Amino acid sequence: MIVRTRWTMPYPPEVLWPALCDSRLQLQPRCPVFYLGTPRPTACRLPDGPGEVGATRQCVSEQGVVRQRITVWEPPARLAFHMESTDLGFHRFVDYLGDLFEMVPAGRGAQVTRTTTVTVRGFRRAALYPALWVGLKSVHRFVFRNWEKMASPPPSTV
Repeated sequence: MIVRTRWTMPYPPEVLWPALCDSRLQLQPRCPVFYLGTPRPTACRLPDGPGEVGATRQCVSEQGVVRQRITVWEPPARLAFHMESTDLGFHRFVDYLGDLFEMVPAGRGAQVTRTTTVTVRGFRRAALYPALWVGLKSVHRFVFRNWEKMASPPPSTV
């Protein structure tokens, strides 16, 4: 299954790129799926140092950590990685989870596209795909809303 979300940001790719590698997500989610058990991301980081192909990336949620391996590193345009391990409950049925972020200039900002590819094992996979799609789409939107907030300049005090 593929879940793709495009979001237009008012900031150029070079301003947004650091959020892919080191960010804290602090907004409260609007979507109720997070209250039903979808892991809400709280941070992402490069725990072993600088980013590059082969480096480790971590996505931290309230319920656990997803450890990822970077497969594409092209700042500030493209970043791809796939899950190597996790302590989240979905590890029991997810065979593969990979993400690709692409950022292209759009006016004075950027269009960001996040594409998540997931494969599920087991006889119940047909029943799991709709729930996974909704959960992943909610995660995409939540992350993008947080990035908008992080990249926003502080309000001017006139």
